Amino acid sequence: MTDQPQVQYASRTDVGMRRAANQDSVVIRLSNEYQEWNECGHLFVVADGMGGHSVGDLASRIAVDSLPIAYFKVDADSIPDRLRSAIIAANRSISDKARENPEFADMGTTCSTLVLSTAGAFVGHVGDSRVYRVRDGHIQQLTFDHSLQWEMVRQGRATIENVDMLHPRNVITRCLGPDQNVPIDIEGPFQVLPEDRFVICSDGLTGHMSDSEIGAIANSMPPGDAARLLINLANCRGGTDNVTVVVARVESFPTQTGKFVDSPRKFVPAKTTELSPKPSGSIANRISMSLFLLLGVSGLGLLALGEVQYGLWLICPALILGFLSMIASTNRQVAESSALADTAEFETPAIPGLQPLEGSRPAANSPYRTAPAEIDPGFLELLAQAQSELTTAARENGWKADFDSLANMNRQALVATKENKLEQCVQIRAQAIDDLMKELYANSRHG
Repeated sequence: MTDQPQVQYASRTDVGMRRAANQDSVVIRLSNEYQEWNECGHLFVVADGMGGHSVGDLASRIAVDSLPIAYFKVDADSIPDRLRSAIIAANRSISDKARENPEFADMGTTCSTLVLSTAGAFVGHVGDSRVYRVRDGHIQQLTFDHSLQWEMVRQGRATIENVDMLHPRNVITRCLGPDQNVPIDIEGPFQVLPEDRFVICSDGLTGHMSDSEIGAIANSMPPGDAARLLINLANCRGGTDNVTVVVARVESFPTQTGKFVDSPRKFVPAKTTELSPKPSGSIANRISMSLFLLLGVSGLGLLALGEVQYGLWLICPALILGFLSMIASTNRQVAESSALADTAEFETPAIPGLQPLEGSRPAANSPYRTAPAEIDPGFLELLAQAQSELTTAARENGWKADFDSLANMNRQALVATKENKLEQCVQIRAQAIDDLMKELYANSRHG
Protein backbone atom coordinates (compact mmCIF):
# COMPACT_ATOMS: atom_id res chain seq x y z
CA MET A 1 0.00 0.00 0.00
CA THR A 2 1.35 3.43 -0.96
CA ASP A 3 0.92 6.39 1.37
CA GLN A 4 -1.13 9.21 -0.05
CA PRO A 5 0.62 12.53 -0.69
CA GLN A 6 -0.06 15.77 1.12
CA VAL A 7 -1.04 18.36 -1.49
CA GLN A 8 -2.31 21.89 -0.92
CA TYR A 9 -4.21 23.32 -3.85
CA ALA A 10 -6.47 26.16 -4.89
CA SER A 11 -8.42 27.00 -8.02
CA ARG A 12 -9.96 30.24 -9.24
CA THR A 13 -11.74 31.25 -12.41
CA ASP A 14 -12.76 34.74 -13.47
CA VAL A 15 -14.68 36.28 -16.36
CA GLY A 16 -11.95 38.88 -16.99
CA MET A 17 -12.50 42.54 -17.86
CA ARG A 18 -13.72 42.31 -21.47
CA ARG A 19 -15.97 39.25 -21.71
CA ALA A 20 -19.65 39.06 -20.84
CA ALA A 21 -19.55 35.37 -19.85
CA ASN A 22 -17.00 32.96 -18.46
CA GLN A 23 -16.43 30.02 -20.82
CA ASP A 24 -13.65 28.48 -18.69
CA SER A 25 -14.29 25.51 -16.42
CA VAL A 26 -12.21 23.74 -13.81
CA VAL A 27 -12.53 20.56 -11.78
CA ILE A 28 -10.36 18.85 -9.17
CA ARG A 29 -11.01 15.28 -8.09
CA LEU A 30 -8.88 13.79 -5.32
CA SER A 31 -8.74 10.12 -4.44
CA ASN A 32 -9.90 9.63 -0.88
CA GLU A 33 -9.43 5.87 -0.60
CA TYR A 34 -6.04 4.15 -0.70
CA GLN A 35 -7.10 1.73 -3.44
CA GLU A 36 -8.41 4.55 -5.60
CA TRP A 37 -5.21 6.54 -5.01
CA ASN A 38 -3.05 3.58 -6.01
CA GLU A 39 -5.04 3.03 -9.20
CA CYS A 40 -5.97 6.57 -10.24
CA GLY A 41 -4.15 9.26 -8.26
CA HIS A 42 -5.38 12.86 -8.04
CA LEU A 43 -6.92 14.59 -11.08
CA PHE A 44 -6.82 18.33 -11.98
CA VAL A 45 -8.55 19.66 -15.13
CA VAL A 46 -8.82 23.10 -16.79
CA ALA A 47 -10.94 23.62 -19.93
CA ASP A 48 -11.24 26.82 -21.99
CA GLY A 49 -14.38 26.77 -24.14
CA MET A 50 -14.91 28.46 -27.49
CA GLY A 51 -17.73 29.00 -29.94
CA GLY A 52 -20.55 31.43 -30.62
CA HIS A 53 -23.30 32.33 -28.15
CA SER A 54 -22.85 30.31 -24.96
CA VAL A 55 -21.69 27.07 -26.54
CA GLY A 56 -18.08 27.57 -25.39
CA ASP A 57 -19.28 27.50 -21.81
CA LEU A 58 -21.31 24.38 -22.59
CA ALA A 59 -18.33 22.62 -24.17
CA SER A 60 -16.00 23.27 -21.25
CA ARG A 61 -18.65 22.22 -18.73
CA ILE A 62 -19.24 18.97 -20.58
CA ALA A 63 -15.49 18.34 -20.53
CA VAL A 64 -15.06 18.84 -16.78
CA ASP A 65 -18.25 16.90 -16.03
CA SER A 66 -17.61 13.86 -18.22
CA LEU A 67 -13.84 13.52 -18.00
CA PRO A 68 -13.55 12.73 -14.25
CA ILE A 69 -16.40 10.22 -14.45
CA ALA A 70 -14.73 8.36 -17.29
CA TYR A 71 -11.28 8.64 -15.71
CA PHE A 72 -12.24 7.00 -12.42
CA LYS A 73 -14.55 4.39 -13.96
CA VAL A 74 -12.59 3.16 -16.96
CA ASP A 75 -10.81 -0.19 -16.72
CA ALA A 76 -7.22 0.62 -17.69
CA ASP A 77 -3.80 -0.93 -17.09
CA SER A 78 -1.95 2.36 -16.62
CA ILE A 79 -2.45 6.04 -15.86
CA PRO A 80 -1.64 7.11 -19.46
CA ASP A 81 -4.24 4.67 -20.84
CA ARG A 82 -6.78 5.81 -18.27
CA LEU A 83 -6.14 9.47 -19.01
CA ARG A 84 -6.30 9.06 -22.78
CA SER A 85 -9.55 7.09 -22.54
CA ALA A 86 -11.10 9.78 -20.33
CA ILE A 87 -10.19 12.61 -22.71
CA ILE A 88 -11.53 10.59 -25.65
CA ALA A 89 -14.78 10.10 -23.73
CA ALA A 90 -15.02 13.83 -23.02
CA ASN A 91 -14.42 14.60 -26.68
CA ARG A 92 -17.15 12.15 -27.69
CA SER A 93 -19.60 13.72 -25.23
CA ILE A 94 -19.01 17.19 -26.68
CA SER A 95 -19.33 15.90 -30.25
CA ASP A 96 -22.57 14.08 -29.44
CA LYS A 97 -24.02 17.25 -27.90
CA ALA A 98 -22.96 19.33 -30.92
CA ARG A 99 -24.93 17.07 -33.25
CA GLU A 100 -28.14 17.69 -31.29
CA ASN A 101 -28.43 21.34 -32.28
CA PRO A 102 -27.05 23.26 -35.30
CA GLU A 103 -26.17 26.17 -33.01
CA PHE A 104 -23.72 23.90 -31.19
CA ALA A 105 -21.85 22.90 -34.34
CA ASP A 106 -18.83 25.14 -33.76
CA MET A 107 -18.37 24.55 -30.05
CA GLY A 108 -15.12 23.20 -28.68
CA THR A 109 -12.80 23.45 -25.72
CA THR A 110 -9.19 23.07 -24.74
CA CYS A 111 -8.43 20.48 -22.10
CA SER A 112 -5.32 20.37 -19.93
CA THR A 113 -5.12 17.75 -17.21
CA LEU A 114 -2.63 16.86 -14.50
CA VAL A 115 -2.58 13.55 -12.65
CA LEU A 116 -0.46 13.04 -9.53
CA SER A 117 -0.03 9.30 -9.06
CA THR A 118 2.15 6.65 -7.49
CA ALA A 119 4.16 6.54 -10.74
CA GLY A 120 4.70 10.32 -10.82
CA ALA A 121 2.93 13.13 -12.64
CA PHE A 122 1.18 12.69 -15.99
CA VAL A 123 -0.24 15.34 -18.30
CA GLY A 124 -3.04 14.97 -20.87
CA HIS A 125 -3.41 17.90 -23.20
CA VAL A 126 -5.34 19.31 -26.17
CA GLY A 127 -5.26 23.02 -27.06
CA ASP A 128 -3.34 25.98 -25.69
CA SER A 129 -4.10 25.87 -21.99
CA ARG A 130 -0.93 24.95 -20.10
CA VAL A 131 0.53 22.83 -17.31
CA TYR A 132 3.66 24.05 -15.53
CA ARG A 133 5.92 22.62 -12.83
CA VAL A 134 7.87 24.97 -10.54
CA ARG A 135 10.97 23.55 -8.89
CA ASP A 136 14.32 24.84 -7.60
CA GLY A 137 13.76 28.39 -8.74
CA HIS A 138 12.64 27.50 -12.29
CA ILE A 139 9.29 27.08 -14.02
CA GLN A 140 8.96 24.37 -16.66
CA GLN A 141 6.23 24.25 -19.30
CA LEU A 142 5.16 20.61 -19.51
CA THR A 143 2.67 21.04 -22.39
CA PHE A 144 3.16 22.02 -26.02
CA ASP A 145 0.71 24.68 -27.22
CA HIS A 146 -1.49 23.42 -30.04
CA SER A 147 -1.62 26.88 -31.60
CA LEU A 148 -0.67 28.48 -34.91
CA GLN A 149 2.11 30.38 -33.15
CA TRP A 150 3.80 27.35 -31.65
CA GLU A 151 3.40 25.31 -34.83
CA MET A 152 5.24 28.06 -36.72
CA VAL A 153 7.97 28.05 -34.07
CA ARG A 154 8.31 24.26 -34.20
CA GLN A 155 8.66 24.38 -37.99
CA GLY A 156 11.35 27.03 -37.73
CA ARG A 157 9.22 29.70 -39.44
CA ALA A 158 9.27 31.96 -36.37
CA THR A 159 10.95 32.24 -32.99
CA ILE A 160 9.53 32.55 -29.51
CA GLU A 161 10.76 36.15 -29.52
CA ASN A 162 9.04 37.33 -32.73
CA VAL A 163 6.08 34.97 -33.12
CA ASP A 164 3.63 37.50 -31.63
CA MET A 165 4.51 39.98 -34.39
CA LEU A 166 4.21 37.47 -37.22
CA HIS A 167 1.18 35.36 -36.37
CA PRO A 168 -2.16 36.04 -34.64
CA ARG A 169 -2.68 34.95 -31.06
CA ASN A 170 -5.37 32.53 -29.87
CA VAL A 171 -5.58 30.54 -33.10
CA ILE A 172 -5.52 26.93 -31.93
CA THR A 173 -4.88 23.89 -34.08
CA ARG A 174 -6.57 21.30 -31.85
CA CYS A 175 -9.48 21.23 -29.44
CA LEU A 176 -12.08 18.84 -28.11
CA GLY A 177 -15.44 18.75 -29.88
CA PRO A 178 -15.24 19.31 -33.65
CA ASP A 179 -13.17 16.22 -34.48
CA GLN A 180 -13.99 12.83 -32.97
CA ASN A 181 -10.43 11.64 -33.63
CA VAL A 182 -8.50 14.58 -32.21
CA PRO A 183 -4.82 13.80 -31.39
CA ILE A 184 -4.14 13.84 -27.64
CA ASP A 185 -0.77 14.55 -26.05
CA ILE A 186 0.02 12.33 -23.07
CA GLU A 187 3.24 13.37 -21.30
CA GLY A 188 4.99 11.66 -18.40
CA PRO A 189 5.80 10.29 -16.01
CA PHE A 190 7.46 13.32 -14.46
CA GLN A 191 9.10 12.88 -11.10
CA VAL A 192 7.26 14.55 -8.21
CA LEU A 193 9.24 15.87 -5.24
CA PRO A 194 8.22 17.62 -2.01
CA GLU A 195 7.97 21.40 -2.50
CA ASP A 196 7.11 21.04 -6.20
CA ARG A 197 4.41 23.42 -7.40
CA PHE A 198 2.15 22.73 -10.36
CA VAL A 199 0.15 25.36 -12.24
CA ILE A 200 -2.65 24.59 -14.70
CA CYS A 201 -4.13 27.60 -16.46
CA SER A 202 -6.03 28.91 -19.46
CA ASP A 203 -4.52 31.33 -21.96
CA GLY A 204 -6.32 34.18 -20.24
CA LEU A 205 -3.45 34.02 -17.77
CA THR A 206 -0.52 33.34 -20.09
CA GLY A 207 -1.70 36.07 -22.46
CA HIS A 208 -0.89 38.66 -19.78
CA MET A 209 1.72 37.00 -17.54
CA SER A 210 5.18 35.74 -18.41
CA ASP A 211 6.36 32.29 -17.36
CA SER A 212 8.82 33.86 -14.90
CA GLU A 213 6.08 35.94 -13.26
CA ILE A 214 3.78 32.93 -12.94
CA GLY A 215 6.63 30.87 -11.46
CA ALA A 216 7.74 33.54 -8.99
CA ILE A 217 4.21 33.93 -7.63
CA ALA A 218 3.49 30.19 -7.43
CA ASN A 219 6.86 29.58 -5.79
CA SER A 220 6.58 32.24 -3.09
CA MET A 221 2.96 32.15 -1.92
CA PRO A 222 0.41 29.65 -0.60
CA PRO A 223 -1.75 28.25 -3.43
CA GLY A 224 -4.84 30.31 -2.61
CA ASP A 225 -2.94 33.59 -2.41
CA ALA A 226 -0.96 32.76 -5.54
CA ALA A 227 -4.08 31.99 -7.59
CA ARG A 228 -5.74 35.21 -6.45
CA LEU A 229 -2.72 37.39 -7.29
CA LEU A 230 -2.25 35.76 -10.70
CA ILE A 231 -5.84 36.52 -11.69
CA ASN A 232 -5.69 40.04 -10.26
CA LEU A 233 -2.56 40.87 -12.24
CA ALA A 234 -3.98 39.40 -15.46
CA ASN A 235 -7.08 41.56 -15.03
CA CYS A 236 -5.03 44.58 -14.02
CA ARG A 237 -3.20 44.27 -17.36
CA GLY A 238 -6.40 44.29 -19.36
CA GLY A 239 -8.14 40.99 -18.64
CA THR A 240 -8.93 40.45 -22.31
CA ASP A 241 -10.09 36.86 -21.79
CA ASN A 242 -11.55 34.59 -19.16
CA VAL A 243 -8.80 33.44 -16.83
CA THR A 244 -8.58 30.22 -14.83
CA VAL A 245 -5.75 28.91 -12.70
CA VAL A 246 -5.05 25.95 -10.44
CA VAL A 247 -2.03 26.05 -8.12
CA ALA A 248 -0.99 22.85 -6.31
CA ARG A 249 1.83 22.63 -3.79
CA VAL A 250 3.25 19.20 -2.93
CA GLU A 251 4.07 19.00 0.77
CA SER A 252 4.92 15.31 0.83
CA PHE A 253 4.87 12.61 -1.82
CA PRO A 254 5.65 8.89 -1.82
CA THR A 255 8.90 7.86 -3.43
CA GLN A 256 8.49 6.88 -7.08
CA THR A 257 10.59 4.32 -8.88
CA GLY A 258 11.16 3.82 -12.57
CA LYS A 259 12.19 5.97 -15.49
CA PHE A 260 11.03 9.56 -15.87
CA VAL A 261 10.75 11.57 -19.08
CA ASP A 262 11.93 14.90 -17.70
CA SER A 263 15.65 14.47 -18.22
CA PRO A 264 17.39 17.82 -18.75
CA ARG A 265 17.63 18.87 -22.36
CA LYS A 266 19.09 21.74 -24.29
CA PHE A 267 18.85 22.83 -27.89
CA VAL A 268 21.99 22.37 -29.99
CA PRO A 269 22.38 23.03 -33.70
CA ALA A 270 23.38 20.22 -36.01
CA LYS A 271 26.83 20.15 -37.59
CA THR A 272 27.21 23.04 -39.97
CA THR A 273 29.80 21.61 -42.37
CA GLU A 274 27.14 20.54 -44.86
CA LEU A 275 25.49 23.95 -44.72
CA SER A 276 28.48 25.86 -46.14
CA PRO A 277 27.88 27.32 -49.60
CA LYS A 278 29.36 25.36 -52.47
CA PRO A 279 32.67 26.78 -53.78
CA SER A 280 31.25 27.21 -57.29
CA GLY A 281 28.52 29.48 -55.94
CA SER A 282 31.01 31.60 -54.02
CA ILE A 283 33.35 31.94 -57.04
CA ALA A 284 30.49 32.89 -59.34
CA ASN A 285 29.33 35.49 -56.86
CA ARG A 286 32.81 36.99 -56.55
CA ILE A 287 33.17 37.17 -60.37
CA SER A 288 29.79 38.89 -60.68
CA MET A 289 30.71 41.43 -58.03
CA SER A 290 34.09 42.08 -59.68
CA LEU A 291 32.45 42.76 -63.05
CA PHE A 292 29.85 44.94 -61.31
CA LEU A 293 32.58 47.09 -59.77
CA LEU A 294 34.67 47.22 -62.98
CA LEU A 295 31.79 48.21 -65.24
CA GLY A 296 30.30 50.57 -62.70
CA VAL A 297 33.54 52.47 -62.04
CA SER A 298 34.35 52.64 -65.77
CA GLY A 299 30.88 53.91 -66.59
CA LEU A 300 31.04 56.60 -63.92
CA GLY A 301 34.44 57.65 -65.26
CA LEU A 302 33.09 58.06 -68.79
CA LEU A 303 30.16 60.07 -67.48
CA ALA A 304 32.58 62.35 -65.69
CA LEU A 305 34.46 62.90 -68.99
CA GLY A 306 31.25 63.80 -70.77
CA GLU A 307 30.86 60.49 -72.63
CA VAL A 308 27.26 60.00 -71.51
CA GLN A 309 26.24 57.37 -74.09
CA TYR A 310 29.25 55.11 -73.52
CA GLY A 311 29.01 55.62 -69.77
CA LEU A 312 25.38 54.47 -69.68
CA TRP A 313 26.26 51.43 -71.80
CA LEU A 314 28.61 50.30 -69.01
CA ILE A 315 26.50 51.34 -66.03
CA CYS A 316 23.32 49.51 -67.17
CA PRO A 317 24.94 46.01 -67.29
CA ALA A 318 26.69 46.81 -64.01
CA LEU A 319 23.35 47.46 -62.33
CA ILE A 320 21.90 44.25 -63.74
CA LEU A 321 24.88 42.22 -62.47
CA GLY A 322 24.62 43.82 -59.05
CA PHE A 323 20.91 43.06 -58.80
CA LEU A 324 21.41 39.41 -59.83
CA SER A 325 24.26 39.01 -57.32
CA MET A 326 22.04 40.36 -54.52
CA ILE A 327 19.25 37.89 -55.38
CA ALA A 328 21.70 34.97 -55.46
CA SER A 329 23.18 35.94 -52.10
CA THR A 330 19.75 36.29 -50.47
CA ASN A 331 18.55 32.91 -51.79
CA ARG A 332 21.67 31.23 -50.49
CA GLN A 333 21.21 32.73 -47.01
CA VAL A 334 17.57 31.59 -46.92
CA ALA A 335 18.60 28.08 -47.98
CA GLU A 336 21.25 27.95 -45.25
CA SER A 337 18.76 29.09 -42.61
CA SER A 338 16.17 26.54 -43.75
CA ALA A 339 18.73 23.76 -43.74
CA LEU A 340 19.83 24.68 -40.24
CA ALA A 341 16.23 24.64 -39.00
CA ASP A 342 15.52 21.31 -40.70
CA THR A 343 18.66 19.57 -39.41
CA ALA A 344 18.71 20.96 -35.88
CA GLU A 345 18.28 18.37 -33.20
CA PHE A 346 17.93 18.16 -29.45
CA GLU A 347 20.42 16.36 -27.27
CA THR A 348 20.69 15.59 -23.59
CA PRO A 349 23.61 17.52 -22.07
CA ALA A 350 26.47 15.69 -20.46
CA ILE A 351 26.45 17.99 -17.41
CA PRO A 352 24.22 16.47 -14.70
CA GLY A 353 21.52 18.80 -13.40
CA LEU A 354 21.73 21.28 -16.27
CA GLN A 355 18.37 22.98 -16.75
CA PRO A 356 16.66 23.19 -20.16
CA LEU A 357 17.39 26.47 -21.87
CA GLU A 358 14.67 28.95 -22.84
CA GLY A 359 15.47 30.07 -26.36
CA SER A 360 14.16 30.58 -29.82
CA ARG A 361 12.60 27.13 -30.15
CA PRO A 362 10.89 24.85 -27.66
CA ALA A 363 12.60 21.59 -26.77
CA ALA A 364 11.81 18.41 -28.67
CA ASN A 365 10.21 16.79 -25.62
CA SER A 366 8.62 17.94 -22.39
CA PRO A 367 9.60 20.07 -20.50
CA TYR A 368 9.35 22.32 -23.54
CA ARG A 369 10.56 25.57 -21.97
CA THR A 370 12.22 26.64 -18.73
CA ALA A 371 12.44 30.12 -17.20
CA PRO A 372 13.65 31.56 -13.89
CA ALA A 373 10.98 31.63 -11.19
CA GLU A 374 12.53 33.69 -8.42
CA ILE A 375 11.66 36.98 -6.77
CA ASP A 376 13.98 39.61 -8.23
CA PRO A 377 14.05 43.43 -8.11
CA GLY A 378 12.23 43.69 -11.42
CA PHE A 379 9.36 41.54 -10.15
CA LEU A 380 9.07 43.55 -6.92
CA GLU A 381 9.02 46.78 -8.95
CA LEU A 382 6.23 45.30 -11.09
CA LEU A 383 4.09 44.71 -7.99
CA ALA A 384 4.89 48.18 -6.61
CA GLN A 385 3.91 49.78 -9.90
CA ALA A 386 0.64 47.83 -10.03
CA GLN A 387 -0.22 48.98 -6.50
CA SER A 388 0.68 52.58 -7.33
CA GLU A 389 -1.36 52.71 -10.54
CA LEU A 390 -4.38 51.13 -8.89
CA THR A 391 -4.14 53.57 -5.98
CA THR A 392 -4.07 56.48 -8.42
CA ALA A 393 -7.10 55.08 -10.23
CA ALA A 394 -8.91 54.68 -6.91
CA ARG A 395 -8.32 58.34 -6.01
CA GLU A 396 -9.29 59.64 -9.44
CA ASN A 397 -12.47 57.55 -9.64
CA GLY A 398 -13.64 57.94 -6.05
CA TRP A 399 -13.41 54.27 -5.08
CA LYS A 400 -14.14 53.40 -1.45
CA ALA A 401 -10.55 52.48 -0.66
CA ASP A 402 -8.77 52.81 2.69
CA PHE A 403 -5.91 55.00 1.53
CA ASP A 404 -4.29 55.17 4.98
CA SER A 405 -4.14 51.37 5.10
CA LEU A 406 -2.77 51.24 1.55
CA ALA A 407 -0.06 53.77 2.41
CA ASN A 408 0.86 51.75 5.48
CA MET A 409 1.12 48.55 3.42
CA ASN A 410 3.34 50.38 0.94
CA ARG A 411 5.69 51.40 3.78
CA GLN A 412 5.72 47.85 5.13
CA ALA A 413 6.57 46.48 1.71
CA LEU A 414 9.48 48.93 1.33
CA VAL A 415 10.84 47.95 4.76
CA ALA A 416 10.51 44.24 3.93
CA THR A 417 12.41 44.80 0.69
CA LYS A 418 15.16 46.71 2.49
CA GLU A 419 15.49 43.87 5.02
CA ASN A 420 15.58 41.31 2.16
CA LYS A 421 12.31 39.70 3.30
CA LEU A 422 11.20 39.27 -0.28
CA GLU A 423 8.35 36.80 0.21
CA GLN A 424 6.92 39.04 2.93
CA CYS A 425 7.07 41.98 0.53
CA VAL A 426 5.17 39.97 -2.11
CA GLN A 427 2.48 39.04 0.41
CA ILE A 428 2.00 42.68 1.42
CA ARG A 429 1.84 43.92 -2.15
CA ALA A 430 -0.57 41.12 -3.06
CA GLN A 431 -2.92 42.12 -0.23
CA ALA A 432 -2.90 45.76 -1.30
CA ILE A 433 -3.52 44.82 -4.94
CA ASP A 434 -6.38 42.52 -3.92
CA ASP A 435 -8.04 45.29 -1.87
CA LEU A 436 -7.83 47.67 -4.81
CA MET A 437 -8.96 45.09 -7.39
CA LYS A 438 -12.07 44.40 -5.32
CA GLU A 439 -12.98 48.06 -5.75
CA LEU A 440 -12.18 47.91 -9.47
CA TYR A 441 -14.45 44.88 -9.87
CA ALA A 442 -17.22 46.52 -7.86
CA ASN A 443 -17.10 49.67 -9.98
CA SER A 444 -16.63 48.10 -13.39
CA ARG A 445 -18.89 45.06 -13.26
CA HIS A 446 -22.58 45.76 -13.06
CA GLY A 447 -25.49 43.36 -12.92
